Amino acid sequence: MMLEGFDEDTGRNIGPQEQATRRIVKDLEESHPEYDPIRDGLCQAMLSLAANIDSQNRSGREISRNMAQYIDALWKIRDMYPAEVVADDDVEAAWSGGAGDAD
Repeated sequence: MMLEGFDEDTGRNIGPQEQATRRIVKDLEESHPEYDPIRDGLCQAMLSLAANIDSQNRSGREISRNMAQYIDALWKIRDMYPAEVVADDDVEAAWSGGAGDAD
């Protein structure tokens, strides 16, 4: 049982990799609120890896294996939710054959 106002992170040093990962996870949850167990599992793996990477960095240990797994999970999530590419007005006009100067 935890005291009121405390959680599992109280008193724990949360490093920059974990902070960045928490922002990524929050953004994913906000932009894709539908239930997705694969995404949720990948996000949890990334949070665990990020905490390990921060801990290893603090103690001067090698991080390349954990970082490779982290980046792999990040790419998998990116592949699941590709960014929407939007053409600007000049590109749209050039592709549609509309009026415009395509120097």
